[in-house]
Amino acid sequence: MAVILDQHQLAYFAVPKTACTSIKTMFFEIENGFAFHDFRASGRYWWIHHFYKTLLFERQNHARIANHHRIAVVRDPIQRLLSCYSNRVLHHKELSQANAQAQLRGTGLPFDPSLRSFVSNLRGYMAAVESINHHARPMVDYLGRDTGYFARLYRMSELDAFVADVSAATRTQVGLPRLQTGGPRIEVDTLSREVVIMLREFYAEDYEVFTGLL
Repeated sequence: MAVILDQHQLAYFAVPKTACTSIKTMFFEIENGFAFHDFRASGRYWWIHHFYKTLLFERQNHARIANHHRIAVVRDPIQRLLSCYSNRVLHHKELSQANAQAQLRGTGLPFDPSLRSFVSNLRGYMAAVESINHHARPMVDYLGRDTGYFARLYRMSELDAFVADVSAATRTQVGLPRLQTGGPRIEVDTLSREVVIMLREFYAEDYEVFTGLL
């Protein structure tokens, strides 16, 4: 479900690796009047994504938000994928033998892949490990293919404007925390031409649909 603030006729659609953890945390504070903190209850761990789930566009309740001001944040697809690799693979070690042995068994996919190996085998890793699939799926899977559905799509460079517009719409003054920043920064211009071509092909629909915003 999108983050929905019915009292303000506002709906935010999340896309993994576009500051969505930070944005959901901000919306929680707007909606509840206090900051969210991860917690445990009866041995179960709860964090922000348990309360604001990131759903595929086709699974959203569009009828409920037909008259809402719908917004989202988009990001260059290659930068999104580099953030996924840095945070999920290098920082969280989701493709290490310790964490992914069962999922990768029999696939022939290497543990702890290099960036080139990760990109070359991206579809295989997505099929085997749900978290990688969730974070690496094209933006069109989360936002659909009609940019006109949204009142505004913000670039990552426009997060200050995003926060200012949400603050004005909700009459609150809540900042945007910086969360899920673990992992080294990898610049697009350090990639080989081969890797760039593979990623441009994989995310071709994103580049077509969101052209002018990336």
